[in-house]
Amino acid sequence: MMKERKLISRKNAIVVLAAALLMTAFLVDAAGTETVRPRIIIQSDGTISPDTAPIQRSGDTYTLTGNVFAEISVQRSNITIDGAGYTLQGTYNGTNESAFIIGEGPDQVSDDVKVPYSIGIDLAFPQVTGLTVKNLNIKNYSIGMYIWTENNKIAGNAIMDTIVGILLSGSNNSITRNYIARNKQGIFFGWNEPGEIPSTIEISHNWFDGNQQHLSGCLCEDYNFTELPHTWDDGKEGNYWADYNGTDIDGDGIGDIPYIIDALNQDRYPLMESPVNPPTVASGFPVAVIAATAILLVLTAAVVLYKKRKTVHNAA
Repeated sequence: MMKERKLISRKNAIVVLAAALLMTAFLVDAAGTETVRPRIIIQSDGTISPDTAPIQRSGDTYTLTGNVFAEISVQRSNITIDGAGYTLQGTYNGTNESAFIIGEGPDQVSDDVKVPYSIGIDLAFPQVTGLTVKNLNIKNYSIGMYIWTENNKIAGNAIMDTIVGILLSGSNNSITRNYIARNKQGIFFGWNEPGEIPSTIEISHNWFDGNQQHLSGCLCEDYNFTELPHTWDDGKEGNYWADYNGTDIDGDGIGDIPYIIDALNQDRYPLMESPVNPPTVASGFPVAVIAATAILLVLTAAVVLYKKRKTVHNAA
């Protein structure tokens, strides 16, 4: 019976260890290495798949509880994703090799090449609307967010180190108070008909910094000058552009001349100082420390249980 008891104890320990490791499957470890990058789905019924994802649901608010390597697909309307200062991170490493570049057409790679790309947050269906994303750092994706439906709000985030920070093709959307930095394209109006720009779009109080191109609706050699210039401000204040070199003679915090994005796009009221900072996690114990402590406690309990059973058996 001793061999049988040992076998049972080892199985218990393996189950406990597997459960403990599963708790950290979506987390970035202390060295910053990446676990298997899953897709997290917020399903139409409000549930999260897989249910081990480090996202806490409260009604229609979904709050990250740690840094994750994942792509999030949203199937439910009228929800809020609150990053709580944590980071959603992909695997894009900054090179264009074997990557489809938005806006440069379909002839970039041969037909027999499967083009890899990743989207940090994507709306799954055209009827999914009313998404709010806030307090989230998004980095290292082909596309940080693909916002292609209506009535969505992107506010207070940082979108960094992507090919396209925000790919936008839906109307009645607002992009405000975000830090948009080091992307090849900061915001790109994509998949529209030639000359079509989504209507009723608010882009204001963002910080554009170090993007190869901050904002664009095309990579154009020729512009359609029958269009009126598009203005990217709220009518009183615009955005902070790190490469703006205008002056502010009256000291009202707004540049004296517009910021020219390209021949058909301008910010009439560029801000002289950044109105935002990237989101940060609230003070408290780091998630990695909490997870490690939980694993240690579980394993300690398993060892104590094993020794107790062994002692009882020997006494018998």
